[in-house]
Amino acid sequence: MIDRSAYLTSLIGRPWSRGYSCWHLAVEVQQALFGRNLPDVRLPDQPSWRWMIDTIEAHPERQKWRETAAAQVVGLITAPDGALVAMARADRVAHIGVWLAPERLVLHCDETFGVLAESVATLRASGWGRVRFFEPATD
Repeated sequence: MIDRSAYLTSLIGRPWSRGYSCWHLAVEVQQALFGRNLPDVRLPDQPSWRWMIDTIEAHPERQKWRETAAAQVVGLITAPDGALVAMARADRVAHIGVWLAPERLVLHCDETFGVLAESVATLRASGWGRVRFFEPATD
């Protein structure tokens, strides 16, 4: 069994790269902590926001996840541990993270700061105005 705290701590600060993006982090964490296998997605040399939005919208993996019902009740997030967190600045998702329910944090990989664990309030204050939670359609 993996030591969750040590594992998560080892990820914090890992730098973003073309080979280690927000999706790559989500793939790694889903496998290590939840035993879920997600497909690899190859980033182009210069991934644009448009490319990220279009890829997230069209990827077949989306059909295997459903938005959590009542993900937020008066600020209390009821999404299950390991839910994928889809973040958008407006209405189209451009960033992915993983919900860590016991810690009440979203683990994500940012181009500027690398891997971070932040509260939903901090994400919103950073410009991710729309935060949605997705769980496997069948787990």
